[in-house]
Amino acid sequence: MASNSSCRSGFRSSHVAPSEEPVFLRNLAHWRGRNHHGLMHAFDNRRASEVRENRRLHWHFGVRLLHWLTAIALAAQIAIAFGPMNGPGMATMNWLPLHMSIGVTILATIVLRLCWRVSTRAPVRPTSRFMRFATTFFHVSLYAAILAVLITGWLGYRPMPFMPPARLFGTLPVPLAPSVGALSARGFALIHAKLVWILLGLAGVHILAALAHFALLRDGVMRSMVFSRSDTASRG
Repeated sequence: MASNSSCRSGFRSSHVAPSEEPVFLRNLAHWRGRNHHGLMHAFDNRRASEVRENRRLHWHFGVRLLHWLTAIALAAQIAIAFGPMNGPGMATMNWLPLHMSIGVTILATIVLRLCWRVSTRAPVRPTSRFMRFATTFFHVSLYAAILAVLITGWLGYRPMPFMPPARLFGTLPVPLAPSVGALSARGFALIHAKLVWILLGLAGVHILAALAHFALLRDGVMRSMVFSRSDTASRG
């Protein structure tokens, strides 16, 4: 009997008393809460670090968006100019309103992009002074070629006799450009056609350079202009 009672007392002593169980559970819950808070703090720090890294290595979201909108509009413009506008009969005049509407869209996009570019910082990456100069010179030349194509296209526009002027986006009539010097509208139209080929050459060089950065150099230049999953966080 004594041995049985001692066994029962030993069994009871090995368990936590009922009055101590709430303290034990509270300590466990407190430890879990602190651990969870620490993990969430570490996760927030990592996410903030990723956002800062994304901003450092990428162009601003607005600059990237306007860049790709400009590229799409230019591709559509070239496709229309060398496609249906070269058709027989009145094909040129029929497609001219859409052609000029896209041109106005490109002009507005470029002006907005340049204004946005002035107020944002470029991605940080190690590069030589010559490479920075060459990149800046090329982009200035590319923008100048686009603007020259758009302006000469407007200066070279004259509606056909007894026909109403083309309408931008189906509503706004295209204003007639003023006479500039001794060059006629037909002369500006010829200059416009030649500048298109210069623009195509610069665009081809731009595409080849982007592919070289992506496939050969792998220096992150191409990655800085594409969209990533952290764009939403970067805009926050």
